[in-house]
Amino acid sequence: MAAVDHKRYLERLEQLAGRGKAEDFYLWPRTPIENIQTKIQERVGVTDYEVGAPISRPAMIIRFVERLSQRGLLPRAFSVLDIACGDGIVLWQIHKAFPQSACYGVDCNKGEFPAHSMVERDGVRLYKGYIQHLFKKDSEQPFDIVLMLNTYRDWKAADLRGHEIDLPDLANRWFERNGSYVILTTERQGYEQLKRLGFSIRTLGKGEDRSNLVCASKRRLPRTVFSEVLRKWGKWGYSKAQSN
Repeated sequence: MAAVDHKRYLERLEQLAGRGKAEDFYLWPRTPIENIQTKIQERVGVTDYEVGAPISRPAMIIRFVERLSQRGLLPRAFSVLDIACGDGIVLWQIHKAFPQSACYGVDCNKGEFPAHSMVERDGVRLYKGYIQHLFKKDSEQPFDIVLMLNTYRDWKAADLRGHEIDLPDLANRWFERNGSYVILTTERQGYEQLKRLGFSIRTLGKGEDRSNLVCASKRRLPRTVFSEVLRKWGKWGYSKAQSN
């Protein structure tokens, strides 16, 4: 079964991006371009290239996607959207692990990261876009998996303008409508907001700095080894609620 093609939706976002000035939309001006994997290593412990390391972000995501697939919760040719995908290495690792997947990335710095030519050559499709447009426009059909990693947990570091202060809430509402399984890195506040909206949540592992990498969904979620350990021992304050 072929994955749903979201090309028209993403091309529309790219068209909207081309009509505006970057300075009117840019929210994380301190995001590194040349040395982004160095920053990820500082925050996670390993880079996204180290897919053989169990604690790497792509390794944790791939393990969970395998679990979803084994339980028949994903189509064989599933779609993935990485919002604010950075250098695209996480998507690249997912596409290598699941060659039939349709992997899309949206980032306002498309073409600026040195790795972009490599990941696009290997089948990842990247689009220039701003989250201000994305979170106000629904896809015609939901993505099977949506990723929003360090950017999601770091709203407090975003240079939100007065008319953008509702972006975190818009993001959560967009996830409800447009993602079957949403993988995020989040701290306590983001976790609690998602729970109030009725998302079930499973912890996949440690995220950047003091955040957790989680999957949030309105659908059935399989347990992970990590969430089972947290449930059993009641660690990290909010972990007990994750078994609901």
